This record gives sequence, structure tokens and C-alpha cells, in this order.
Amino acid sequence: MSHLRNDPHERGVDSPGLLPPVVHDHPVQATGRRLVDVGQLDDRRVTEVRTEEHGVLAVGMTPDGSPFAVSNLCRHQFAKLGRGRVTDDGCLQCPWHRADYDVTNGAMKSGPKGRIFGFKPYSSAVRWFGNVAKLRTFAVEVVDGAIWLKD
Repeated sequence: MSHLRNDPHERGVDSPGLLPPVVHDHPVQATGRRLVDVGQLDDRRVTEVRTEEHGVLAVGMTPDGSPFAVSNLCRHQFAKLGRGRVTDDGCLQCPWHRADYDVTNGAMKSGPKGRIFGFKPYSSAVRWFGNVAKLRTFAVEVVDGAIWLKD
């Protein structure tokens, strides 16, 4: 369990490594290989799902009805992708700086956007890294109105 500290000259969170722990607030709990009911997806078309085998995944549907499941952390600043949205062209968009990911292969299609992060050389470097360190993708299918991991 993490312990928060108030001393401004020390680390704010006790953790085993140099980086603070990645915390997922309230993901949907998968039941075995059954991830989530399609009806539980809201207008963003994606949600976070905790699995026994793979940890927390970003699980959703593209506008054409194709289900997907990918690793949940953005390659830019580790935002939770399951809190983002699926764009009209079927990309998973990061909720923090709007980097777009191809859910079929995990590659970053466009880098972060905004005043600072949208600076073309920076955004291109992040996109290059996002194509080297792609999101992990998982084979899924829709069965009886739910998204399931395939065997």
C-alpha cells in the first residue's frame, strides 16, 4: 500500500521503484474471459477492464462494430487509455493529449496534440516511440452481447 507524505523535500509516495505506482481507480471486473457487456460502453465506446491474466485493459468497440482490447497505458505520459474515447475513424484516443492509436496493431497513428506537446518535432518523436513500443493487442470477439477474450 502506498503511503503519502507531506514533506516537500522527500518523495510524495512510497514505491519500490523510481516512478510512482500506476493506479487504476474503478475498472470493470472481467469474469474469466468475459470482459464487458457491449451495452456497458458509453458514448466514448471504451472502458477499463481488470483481468486476472493481463491486468487492466482498454476494451471497446470501433464505430464499425469491431471489438478490441489493448494495453491501457499511453506511451506518452502513461494516461489510462480506457478513459479516452474511440474516434469516428476507429482510433483509440488518449484522454490527456489526444494521441491516436490503431487498435488493430497497437501503433500510434498520431502523436500528442496541444500547445506544447503538439510541437511537430516533439510529437513526431513521441509517435516514433509509440510505433516502436506499440500497445499490446488481444484477440477478442463479441458473443451474446459481450466482448470476450479469444482462447
